[in-house]
Amino acid sequence: MSRGDMKIEIEKLAFGGAGVGRIQGKVFFVRDGIPGDVLDVQVTREKGSYGEAEIENILNPSPERTTPSCPVFGQCGGCQWQHINYSYQLKAKEGIFRETLGRIGGLTEVEIEPIVPSPKEYGYRSRVTLSVELQKGRYFLGYHKGRSQKLIGIEGCPIATKPIDEAIASLTRSLKSSLNRPHYPLKKIHVASDENAAYITLASSLYHEPKKLHSLSKTLNVYSSAENIGIAGEDEKELELTLSGLTFYSVPSVFIQANKWINEQLINTLIEYAGLEGRERVLDLYSGIGNFSLHLAKRAKEVIGADVSAKAIKLAKRSAELNSIKNVTFEAIPSEFFLEKSLNGKDKFDLVILDPPREGAKKVINGIIKLRPAKIIYVSCDPSTLARDLKMLKESGYRVLKIKLFDMFPQTYHIESLALLLKI
Repeated sequence: MSRGDMKIEIEKLAFGGAGVGRIQGKVFFVRDGIPGDVLDVQVTREKGSYGEAEIENILNPSPERTTPSCPVFGQCGGCQWQHINYSYQLKAKEGIFRETLGRIGGLTEVEIEPIVPSPKEYGYRSRVTLSVELQKGRYFLGYHKGRSQKLIGIEGCPIATKPIDEAIASLTRSLKSSLNRPHYPLKKIHVASDENAAYITLASSLYHEPKKLHSLSKTLNVYSSAENIGIAGEDEKELELTLSGLTFYSVPSVFIQANKWINEQLINTLIEYAGLEGRERVLDLYSGIGNFSLHLAKRAKEVIGADVSAKAIKLAKRSAELNSIKNVTFEAIPSEFFLEKSLNGKDKFDLVILDPPREGAKKVINGIIKLRPAKIIYVSCDPSTLARDLKMLKESGYRVLKIKLFDMFPQTYHIESLALLLKI
C-alpha cells in the first residue's frame, strides 16, 4: 500500500487511545482519531494485519470532538482523549472493556455494571511523577511523549489537583531561573497532594550523593520555603488522606489510587461486594498503604496485607494504629512469596483481594487457585490482563459474578474495574 495521503473514516476507539478505521479493507490505528471523523491520513507503519497512520487533515470532524484544555495535548503522553467529549469517553471505555473481555477472556455473558464517572473531569489527579532532564545546560520538567523517550516540558497539568498544578508551575519557574549548572543528579520528582497543599519528593539517580539533593531542595524554594520538599529514601514529607472515613499516611513516592473521589467509590463497592459478616479471614495482595485492608478489617475477623514495598507497608501499619484497627497485619513481601508461604502453612482465607500492576496476576494466580478462597475480588487497571486472568480462574472453578467499571482517569483511555468471583 502507498504511504501517501489516504482517506479514512474512524469507526471506533481502541484501548491505547487511537481511533480505528479501514483503508482498502485493512485495519488502521490513527492517533487522535475519533469515531465519526473523516480524515486524510499519512500511513506511517504497516504490519501483516494492520497499520498505523497520522492525521494530515480533518475533512469532516466527529460531533464528539471538543477543544483540549492543555497546551501540550498531543505531544505529552499523559492524556490521549482531551479532544473527546467526556460522555463519549465513558461510552467508549464501556465498549472497549466489553470487547476485550469477550475477545481475550471468552466472557460474553458476565454482568457488567455501568461505568462510574469521575465527578471531576479535570483537576482530579492527586499524585504525579515528573521526569527531569538536562538539555543544553537547562533543566526541563515534564512527561515523556507517548511511546518515546522524548521529554515534553510542561508548566502545569490540568488533570492534576490545583495544589499539584501550582507546584508544577513553581517547580518549572525555579528550575529555569535557579539551575544553570549540570551538577544536580535529579531524575524524577514525585508530587502528591491533600486538599490544601502539594508535597514533593526529589528522586536522584545517585543515591550516594544526598547532599546535592538537599541543596537542590533549598534552591527550588517552592512556596517560598522548602518545608514541603523531601528526598527519596531519606526524609519524605508525609501527608494524611481521608478515604471513606479512615485516615491514611502516605508519601509522594508511594503508590495510591490517583483519583480520590473514584477511589472512595472503589472502596465502597469493594466493601459491598465483599459482604463481610465479621467472621471471615481476608488476604489483601498488593495491599500498598492499606487502601482496602483497613476498611475490610473494620468488617472482618482478620485481614492480612502483603506488598513488596517496605515503605508502603510501614505506612499501612502506622495508619492501622492511627485508626485503632488491631485485627490487621501487614507484611513487606512480594505477594507471590506470601502465597507460597501461606500454602506451605496450610492457611485458609475466605476472601482474597488483589490489585496487581498492569501486567496482571500471572505471578499469583496459580497460588490463589491452590488457596481456594470462597470469594475473590480482583481490582484491575488493564482490561487485557484482567480478561486473561479471569479466563484462567473460570477454567479453575470460579464464576465471574459481576464487574463494575470506574473512570479513575478522565481524558485518558485507562479503565479501572472491580470483578467479583465465587467458587463453584
